[in-house]
Amino acid sequence: MKLRYITLLPVLFCLQAAPILAQPVIHANSCTSSTLSGTYELILSGRQVTSAGATSKLFQAVGTAAFDGLNKVTFTLTANTVTTSQSFGTPLVYSGTYSLQSNCLGAINITSGDTATFTLESFNQGNTFALIGSDANYAYNGTGNIQPATCPTTLSGVHEFNATGNSLSGPSVTAVLDVVGVLNFDGKGNLTANWTQVSNLTTTTVAATGTYTLNSTCQASATLTDAASNKYAVSFSIYSTAPDFALAVSSPQLVFDGSGAAAQPATGPGCTPSMLSGTYELVLSGRLSPAGITTKILSSDGTATFDGIGKVTFNLTTNTVNGSQSFGNPVVYSGTYALPSSCQGTINLTSGDTATLALVAYSINTTTGQARSYAIVGTDANFALNGGGTIQPAGCAVSTLSGTWPFSGTGNSLSGSSNTGLLDIAGVMQFDGQGNATGNWSAASNTATTAVSVTGTYTVTAGCVGTLTLTDTASKKYVGAVSVYGVAGQDFELVTTNSQLIFTAVGRAAFLNPGQAVVNLASYAPDETPAGSLFSIFGADLATGVGQATKIPLPTTILTTTVTVNGEPAPLFYVSDGQINAQMPEDIKPGVATVIVKSGSATSNAVAVIVPATGTPGIIVYGTNRAVVVNQDQSINSPTAPAKVGDTVVSYFTGGGPVNPAGPLVTGAPAPAGLSPLSGTNTVKVGGVDATVNYIGLTPGSIGLYQVNFVVPKVAAGDRTLVITIAGQNSNAPLIAVSN
Repeated sequence: MKLRYITLLPVLFCLQAAPILAQPVIHANSCTSSTLSGTYELILSGRQVTSAGATSKLFQAVGTAAFDGLNKVTFTLTANTVTTSQSFGTPLVYSGTYSLQSNCLGAINITSGDTATFTLESFNQGNTFALIGSDANYAYNGTGNIQPATCPTTLSGVHEFNATGNSLSGPSVTAVLDVVGVLNFDGKGNLTANWTQVSNLTTTTVAATGTYTLNSTCQASATLTDAASNKYAVSFSIYSTAPDFALAVSSPQLVFDGSGAAAQPATGPGCTPSMLSGTYELVLSGRLSPAGITTKILSSDGTATFDGIGKVTFNLTTNTVNGSQSFGNPVVYSGTYALPSSCQGTINLTSGDTATLALVAYSINTTTGQARSYAIVGTDANFALNGGGTIQPAGCAVSTLSGTWPFSGTGNSLSGSSNTGLLDIAGVMQFDGQGNATGNWSAASNTATTAVSVTGTYTVTAGCVGTLTLTDTASKKYVGAVSVYGVAGQDFELVTTNSQLIFTAVGRAAFLNPGQAVVNLASYAPDETPAGSLFSIFGADLATGVGQATKIPLPTTILTTTVTVNGEPAPLFYVSDGQINAQMPEDIKPGVATVIVKSGSATSNAVAVIVPATGTPGIIVYGTNRAVVVNQDQSINSPTAPAKVGDTVVSYFTGGGPVNPAGPLVTGAPAPAGLSPLSGTNTVKVGGVDATVNYIGLTPGSIGLYQVNFVVPKVAAGDRTLVITIAGQNSNAPLIAVSN
């Protein structure tokens, strides 16, 4: 039984033409004001700094930001302020207007409750935003995440949190404070807290207990008392059902704010060292701030490698302001780590530096047992240290950074070796995937905001670290170190310096990393197209019209569109303005590959994709998630034409991976006659029940298409899921109709 894939194309694709000579873009999305719509958690921090670098006023608040999807925004906050006096737990409401440009950068103008102007950026498909700005009293920075449609009814289990703030003596700021710890909610209104706080070179541990309440608008509050009878007020704003949250903590002796995340499932057995295993991105910052004035600064970026047993190595590019300026120095620190069941452990560095750090692991994957992220605070001989990181992708290339990336961060303005003020940064970087970058950002220092435009170059290594070299319109140069993180490479940390400033920023893909727009043709899953299989590219202006292959072997040009993978032309089935269907060349090696589209003389951004070594099946579907299955009587399976239990049927899929071929496999040409079965282990399940497989492999005479011939197992009549598993990788789960 054979089915040429090309006969399916009219069913699967019907798209419109694009303007001639337009610039092709892989994964082209643009923002409008409607990109931000709904209620978001909000954490907003503000500071005023004297010319000597001392913090004279503090503002911290958590709450919500409500965007109407048009142009109106309202902040509803619980605020703590330190000015000429202390004021904790004050309710505030600010409102005004907002706008977003197509590059996801925009503005907020607050006109009621306060008068303030913010630079606004949206990312993560409109689910998250960041802002910086100022009013008459503070330089602000803040972030927010979309809240769940239904708020959690209680808080339960162990949650990591990390935060920054200040020690206080009445209305005076005495030092910078870094905090990391855990909160354990019992689900019944009782809370225990254990954290480590670092102030200058002094480390203190705090254990406190208390109670908490949670309301229906995803806001919570708690009151804690430690062993020395110090009381702490905590405000929470929840942004996921895990739950994850922003928090602000205040007492007469301190204020700090930050974020918290579920460390592990409430029913989990607890942490072990093996939960930190592999290479993670790492940003490590340090400060010394006697009397509240920052005199020493460390800013570094790179990786932390945990061996899963107890050894850890930091590979960093460091920048220091410590009596002089020293930028771009490579360092290696190593030592040991411990992670007990509480998920609250330690790192002891003994080589390259001597430091003791409190460690918390969190966001533990219940399937793999691996912690997605970690946070650290501690000291060495020179700095109070804070940092953390998130698991990195399997591999990277220069093309991993491609397209539009909003970013935001904090740092310091400098005059030689002196800190002259705090700095907040927000803007957008544009990467072409081939090493060229442009950027625009706003820098807020105290209540003054400056616009900066830059151009330059960047690198990203296979190990997901790199560099950034930029020059602005005033000929000032900026040099940065980059570390890419997230399983899909959708985020990066950036440490940037010149003689006048130093800052650390987080960059995030505005929608998805553009490499995620290159997908398995059937399942639409990214990074799931082995060599020889079929894939789709989504974007804008990818072709001058709609075209389809009309000959075999497949052409590598349709209309004026071509696609290359690592420089090798890919055979094309179909091209249009917004989508291309192609075959992954048979000789592409597993790992990171770079995909580029050309339409005439115009070239797209380059994007990185992961080519898997084994099968990643995607079952071809039609209609509303129905599997393309040919019944035993040659009819197409449907609710009105079901397969009977015991019948032998055929399903078609892509991404099958390596086979034992019946003859040579030639890119763009039909598979050889005869059977070419998969070489990987495989199973087929219907409604969760194993089916007997008679054949699974390439469809003879097809191009990049696979089929599985199987016997329908004994399952109840009706629509049942069909799942193909190859080498442990599950397919999508479309429906097959079964009758008895």
